Amino acid sequence: MADDIELTDLKDITPDLTDVKDITPNEAPVADPEPLTGKEKAGVSLTWGIIGILVFFLTIILAIFFWGEAKFLIGLDQLEQLKDAKPEKIKELTKLISAFESKQASFRAFWFDTLQLILLNVLFPTLTALLGYVFGTSKSNTS
Repeated sequence: MADDIELTDLKDITPDLTDVKDITPNEAPVADPEPLTGKEKAGVSLTWGIIGILVFFLTIILAIFFWGEAKFLIGLDQLEQLKDAKPEKIKELTKLISAFESKQASFRAFWFDTLQLILLNVLFPTLTALLGYVFGTSKSNTS
């Protein structure tokens, strides 16, 4: 029998809303946070400053690293042009390639050590100390 209803018949059906009750949701038992104190604001500002320094320094180091790699690949391409050299020049070319590779290895090691020294030994511990301070003071204020 339900199959006999056509789509045009459904337009005339209106729902009965006489027994519908208006329901308002209960409010969540969450209090407004207290404003930050001067020390907490300073901690948050210092934390954002350290994060900015981290991002800036990491960007600079990565730019220098990619620049060095690009120079290394350009140098290898230039050495590739010398592959048809005379046999007596092959030994000189081999020495040149090994010196070139050792310079690139020392370049990578220097910048990796610099990155590790500044990021891991200075900036990350400072950031974690500041974050611990900010979250520690806000935790102790609420309890």
